[in-house]
Amino acid sequence: MGRRKAAGAAIFALSIAGFVAYAYLLMLSEWSPVVLQLSVLMIVGGILGVVSWIGYTMATTRPSSASVHFEINAAPWAPRQDGAAAETPATAADETPAADAAADDPAVE
Repeated sequence: MGRRKAAGAAIFALSIAGFVAYAYLLMLSEWSPVVLQLSVLMIVGGILGVVSWIGYTMATTRPSSASVHFEINAAPWAPRQDGAAAETPATAADETPAADAAADDPAVE
C-alpha cells in the first residue's frame, strides 16, 4: 500500500473512531452538557472566525488596477467625464413591440 493510501486509511479510521467517541461522550457519559456546550462554542467560533477573516481581508486588501469600478446612480445618458458623446435615453414605447404594432394598426386608437 502506498504512503498516500495509508494516510487516507488512517484519516478514515480516526474520523470514524472520533465520531464514536464523540457520540459516546454526548449521549452516554456524564460529560454530556459540557460536550454539547463545547461543540456549540466551536461551531459558532468557527463561523465567526471565517466572517472576521473575510472582513479583515476586505479591509486590508488594496484594490488592484484591474478592478472594475462602477459609478452608482449614474444615468447612461448623463455627460461622460471623458468628453465622449452622451447616449440618448430609450423610452418604454421605443422598446415595446406591442407599441409598434399598435401604431401600425388603424383599428387601435
